[in-house]
Amino acid sequence: MNIVIYLRVSSEQQAERDLSIPAQREALQQYADERGWRIVDEYVDEAKSAKNDARPDFQRMVAAAQQPNRNFEAIVVHKFDRFSRKREDHIVYKALLKKQGVFVLSATEPTEPETPHGMLLEGMLEVISEFYNVNLKHETLKGMKENALQGYHCGGRVPFGYRRVQQGVKVTYGLGADDEVQLVRQMFQMAAEGMGGKRIARILNQEGMLKGRRWLPSTVLAILDNQAYLGYRVWNKKPVAGGQSLSQEHLIITKKAHPAIIDEKLWNTAHACLRLRKQSK
Repeated sequence: MNIVIYLRVSSEQQAERDLSIPAQREALQQYADERGWRIVDEYVDEAKSAKNDARPDFQRMVAAAQQPNRNFEAIVVHKFDRFSRKREDHIVYKALLKKQGVFVLSATEPTEPETPHGMLLEGMLEVISEFYNVNLKHETLKGMKENALQGYHCGGRVPFGYRRVQQGVKVTYGLGADDEVQLVRQMFQMAAEGMGGKRIARILNQEGMLKGRRWLPSTVLAILDNQAYLGYRVWNKKPVAGGQSLSQEHLIITKKAHPAIIDEKLWNTAHACLRLRKQSK
């Protein structure tokens, strides 16, 4: 029987473990050899999550399965969760493939898709896979929330003017280069004097602040709106409808999480001036 194999890892960390692309390829080659099957093609999605079907080679494989001149009869994966971690996608795509006479098989979770018992077992494996995915997301969010409450970094870019400081497995912020720290203070001071984002950016560019860097008004305003400069760790910002503002309902704000670059008096003055400018437009 001619088959194709589908290989996937969702992250670089996973690729370093036993589910790496080479490990999956070797296991599937052995699985095919033991059965006298011929691998005619392989499809690989690296650093792609199976939470949805937006995976280039996955879609290319499904499209190939629908071609009239298709030269394979089955898709073989290392585990069913390589194909998808979403129950709905399993149902939709396996039904679509089955209409074309193509079955999805797992090398480590043998089932008989044509039999009632095989269908039951396969369905149970898919439900377990989706449960694992949802539960992992829940546990990850719970861990990030606790991390934020303790004032640690939860991912993303470190704000301008700070540097990463490793504390065991945790990450916090330390003050960055002196010229960057002073520049942040200067921006807030200029805003407190009544300047807007455009004017501040223009002055910084004219003065050549930080050689080789060009400032945009949007970048300046993003810095002026970042409470990290007060020494706060802010986590779980969520955009609301239309993306016009951020929901405050689920925000976690931890004060004194890292060294502050400005004090609350300067922050309040700068933001009062920015609000006045906005209202006068």
